[in-house]
Amino acid sequence: MRQYLKRHWKSCLLICLLLFGGCSWGALEYTHNPRFCLSCHVMEPYYTAWETSSHNMVGCVDCHYPPGLRYELEGKLDAINQVVAYWTGRYDTKFYAEIEDVSCMRGGCHDSRLLDGPLTYKRGIKFDHAGHYGEPMRGIRLRCTSCHSQIVQGNHMAVTDFTCFLCHFRGRVTETILQPQGFCLNCHDYPHGQISASGIAYDHKEYVERGVLCQRCHLDVVRGDGEVEDRACLQCHSDPEQLSHIDKVEAVHLNHVTNHKVECFNCHANIIHAVPTEHQPLAVSCATCHSSTHLGPQQLYAGTGGRGVEDLPSPMFEAEVDCVGCHLDATSHGDEFIMKGNTMKPTVQGCVDCHGELGRDIYNLWTETLAFEMDRTVEAVGAVRSRLERREPQSVPFAAVSPLEDAEFNLNFVRYGRGVHNFNYALKLLKQARRDAEAAAAALAGQG
Repeated sequence: MRQYLKRHWKSCLLICLLLFGGCSWGALEYTHNPRFCLSCHVMEPYYTAWETSSHNMVGCVDCHYPPGLRYELEGKLDAINQVVAYWTGRYDTKFYAEIEDVSCMRGGCHDSRLLDGPLTYKRGIKFDHAGHYGEPMRGIRLRCTSCHSQIVQGNHMAVTDFTCFLCHFRGRVTETILQPQGFCLNCHDYPHGQISASGIAYDHKEYVERGVLCQRCHLDVVRGDGEVEDRACLQCHSDPEQLSHIDKVEAVHLNHVTNHKVECFNCHANIIHAVPTEHQPLAVSCATCHSSTHLGPQQLYAGTGGRGVEDLPSPMFEAEVDCVGCHLDATSHGDEFIMKGNTMKPTVQGCVDCHGELGRDIYNLWTETLAFEMDRTVEAVGAVRSRLERREPQSVPFAAVSPLEDAEFNLNFVRYGRGVHNFNYALKLLKQARRDAEAAAAALAGQG
């Protein structure tokens, strides 16, 4: 046998090389088979999701690596390395994969997707790839996996509705921002036919034809704001330099969405778009109907917002005395019906508690003085307004209109801001209002 090997060593070497090459090539070819992924049990959920999806006739390497021999070989070698890492215990438990758009758009796959035109998504939603891919959406260029992200096991490459909701609703639909009908109907049609609710029949067609905004009834179909919390970045980053870029919105989206596949839900809080199926007390916000009702008192207390007068914060504001420092009367409704609610009303006792009986005297002085100054200012401003309204509009000089508007603004500022919130600032505002009224009167007199 030894003599035989000596005489035929070249042939034996060639056979060994052929066997080694054949086994190696077979191993490499096997890596192209999706069942190779099951070599690692941690991949079983992903394999199952692929096996039950519409892509179950496409090999993993075909999607996870761009087309071309170089990338195919790279994928095969990576697969073998991953098996080695798995069996040696050096694998990363946080799986992450990026699929390039060219993999989706390769010939025979979705290369004609952008030419297919509009299609119907689930629940009758109208969608067109051509309107979402290629051109920036809200300043962000999406990639295929921006919407087709596998976060639903059992549906490989499922469309993530959250991405749609975030792009369409963030900052656009709130309890105080109402959109026209077309905003809703661009994506889905209104329900046809009669709908019964509590025994009453409704037909959406009637309301659509009248131009009634959808949010007049369906204000709570969009819930959540999609905000980004600072801690979201900490899931991946710890470098302070990187964290300082959170406010550079365009650069952050370019790097995370366009250049890499980072799902929107990794950074943004959830947004839900659905008609509630359970009847519960409406989680409405008072701001829907009542907005800035305390703006006057707040700004007067802070000593800002007046016209022609320097800022002058109240001493109590600078001492950080909160509203409940003076608004102590929680029994203002007495024995009235509980559903009427309750309002903490101001009381002079707040002054007495902090300043003793001197506080009561100060409060009385302030209220009497402000009432006197308000009457003087109302009379002065009202007299000029009456003179102006008796003139023909075309004969009223701008030199009279502008100061009169400033005078009325400061007068109303003190009136609705409750001058007692900042006594000294309120007096300056009223004094400036009278000066502006005099200037307006002078301008009217100067024109004859």
